[in-house]
Amino acid sequence: MLFAILLTLKTALFIYLTRVEYNHILIFTVSLLYILFFFTLIYLSKNKKKHTLAFTFYNIISAIMFADAMYYYYFNALPSIAMVKQLKVVGAIGDSVKDIISPLNILFLIDIPFLMIYSKWKKKMARERKIYPKKWRVGIPSAILAIIVIFNIVLNSFGYSEILGKQELFTYHGKDIIEQFKSQEEMASGESMLDKEDIEYLRKRSTTENGKHTGIGKGKNLIVLQVEALQNFVVNMKYDGQEITPNINKFINNNSSIYFDRYYQLVGKGSTSDAEFVTNNSLYPSMEDPTYEQFGDNTFYGLPKILKDEGYRSWSFHGYKPEFWSRDKVHPKQGFERFISEKDYKVGETVGFGLRDEDFFEQTIPYLKEMGEPFHAFIITLTSHTPFNMPEKYHEIDLRPEHVDTMFGNYLQAIHYTDKALGQFFENLKKEGLYDNTVIAMYGDHFALSSLDDENKEVMTDYLGYEYDFDDMMNIPLVVHVPGEDIKETVSTVGSQMDFLPTILNIMGIKNEKGIMFGVDMLNSTEGIVAQQIHMWKGSFFDQEKMFVMSRDGIFDHSRAKDLKTKKPIDVNQCRETYEKVISEIDKSNFILRNDIIKDLLEGNDKFSVKDRSDEKNIDIENKEYIALSGGEVKGIPSTNSLEALNESYKKGFRLIQVDLQWTTDEKLVLLHDWDETVSQLFFVSPKKYSYEEFKNFKMVEGLHQMTFEDLKKWMDEHSAAHIVLNIQEDTVKALRTIRETYPGIQENIIPEISDMQDYYPANAVDNYRNIILNISSKDYSDKEVIDFIKTYKHFGIAMSLDRARGELPKKLEDEEVPTYVYTIDDKREKTEIIKNNVFGIYTNRLEP
Repeated sequence: MLFAILLTLKTALFIYLTRVEYNHILIFTVSLLYILFFFTLIYLSKNKKKHTLAFTFYNIISAIMFADAMYYYYFNALPSIAMVKQLKVVGAIGDSVKDIISPLNILFLIDIPFLMIYSKWKKKMARERKIYPKKWRVGIPSAILAIIVIFNIVLNSFGYSEILGKQELFTYHGKDIIEQFKSQEEMASGESMLDKEDIEYLRKRSTTENGKHTGIGKGKNLIVLQVEALQNFVVNMKYDGQEITPNINKFINNNSSIYFDRYYQLVGKGSTSDAEFVTNNSLYPSMEDPTYEQFGDNTFYGLPKILKDEGYRSWSFHGYKPEFWSRDKVHPKQGFERFISEKDYKVGETVGFGLRDEDFFEQTIPYLKEMGEPFHAFIITLTSHTPFNMPEKYHEIDLRPEHVDTMFGNYLQAIHYTDKALGQFFENLKKEGLYDNTVIAMYGDHFALSSLDDENKEVMTDYLGYEYDFDDMMNIPLVVHVPGEDIKETVSTVGSQMDFLPTILNIMGIKNEKGIMFGVDMLNSTEGIVAQQIHMWKGSFFDQEKMFVMSRDGIFDHSRAKDLKTKKPIDVNQCRETYEKVISEIDKSNFILRNDIIKDLLEGNDKFSVKDRSDEKNIDIENKEYIALSGGEVKGIPSTNSLEALNESYKKGFRLIQVDLQWTTDEKLVLLHDWDETVSQLFFVSPKKYSYEEFKNFKMVEGLHQMTFEDLKKWMDEHSAAHIVLNIQEDTVKALRTIRETYPGIQENIIPEISDMQDYYPANAVDNYRNIILNISSKDYSDKEVIDFIKTYKHFGIAMSLDRARGELPKKLEDEEVPTYVYTIDDKREKTEIIKNNVFGIYTNRLEP
């Protein structure tokens, strides 16, 4: 009982530390039920070491809470179990990890040593006094489990399933573990569609034809500097009269420099490595693992390879271990001919966890001279890494007492040191004759001071004079210096690391005609949108006027938005259209990564659909109001899926006909409702799964004829006006892929029916299944969830139960111009009743529409 009480208290602390804003009591109650269930299950087991098992469970959950709270502090999200693979980097960034441990985090673990002592003492006392634990009633765990099941059913019916899945400890990690068992094939087909029109649009959007500053750097060398934790707020700013970054300021204010002051980070869980990936490839990073780890073996066509095709040599430089973030393996695949790492430098004094920036830059110069011209150097700094613990001899900023030994004060010292090293580097480039023929682009990789940290937020709000929020936290500078050009300018178009590649290609006068870029040329575009996924939840964004922060519970109305100029809140509904757009863009980029699409583009393969889908409207079908269920009732028998049922439905005017598909034992598709009662009733055989040939040789009742998918294909060829609604009982994605690969083009007349919102991506992405019916009759989605979903993704229609159709949802769907279908075999009077209630269509077994 003690463990349960303490874990309950820790649950309350966990909810507080993970900043749950809505439904606190609900989430706490569900966690409490799980805790009680597991403890009762342990204590009522026959295992003789019940107390040890209970203590082990307590320790595991406490450790998970500790790790989750630590991770949430930095990323504003709970971690996936897949991140266990990244434990190898913890040793290298140990100081950074220690820096985010707070006294409240320690509470998750601090009691465990005392409990160990207490447990040993209790066991000893029990043996001496022969005291044994009280027996619990056997029915208790069953009762609690029943309560959990009933509670979840009720919650799902009110639309709380997604809320729990994102915020409640046990539900989140349970779902996450299940996701890890999905095959790569399932994951690859689980994102939004990409087609030829998308590719053409992206290429046109990201390419500039003779625009502003096009080609001003053509033929010159290119140095790209990725500066660790360089935030924009230090640029051109002073601290008590002291310039924080005097050399960067000088670089920005040079007549040959362009400064992008509304440039934002766009990283994933790989942080610095993702900044590299996005900058060089103009693709969104992965949100599951660091992109280098998850997709390192993919084929890419980014800046190094593009420049190589133009005769450049591309090398990368970093003063740390080559295997960190797998750079030694990934950089060559990115197109860098050589990766100069810690093993290539003379490492003297280290600051933080690597070579000092001052030594790093000085020793990089000879390598640049060795490269020959034209060269492309990608240089990644290190010293200004969190937690910014610089030796005191490098402290040059005179801090106020209240800022000494704070993260804010330490950061000012660290970034000032890096600025000094950058100044020396620029001077050395000039001395070696490299400066005047080299375009230099410099940007920050990610934020230094999180607005989610209360201390940072308070200090930064005081320093800036207004509330420190995501818009300042994620704002990093980008400066592009083109020697000999009189182009001094500050560009305030909103952009991110996604936009670096098309922008620098415009300046260098080079086109990307092989790959895909999701960014835009910030010098020649007004489409500035930054779609965030980490720290801010997927769907969050910055545009020219506003910031939208998607709510962590996934409810759009719980989100917040503000005007970036006035800093005042605005109505989130002003953000709906852009919210939907950025989700679509992210999904398309994920599709590219998961399916290694760039490889196919470079090799000229059509692995994915490239059909023109310029007509985004639902297909026009005669008599769309009715769908004949399972082919329709024939000879008094419903759900036969027979040839006669299809013929009779078509003869009566039905042009939407639903059929059921089942897999045979040899993995062929046949038209059948199920292998249980239906196969027994229609064929008088034992209820079990049969082979394809066995099914074909069965004799159906009443002289009817069963159908394989091959038969259905022939029927569809003869009835081209018909559209088949597929209710696939198992492995929907696999079936749709099989159909597409076996019968090319047939998907034009197929409408998949799905019963889970999560199945939309596979059904949509397999290959141009543009018209999809979502059947919510077996799911208890709330009206809110359904409306939000169909606003984001186009649907042919929504199917539901008769009771649901009598509610308000059909009217809401009518407002969104989405047809509603309902299952019924009742008489015309009831059909008329529900049609009057704004239901557009009927699933019916009867053949008289």
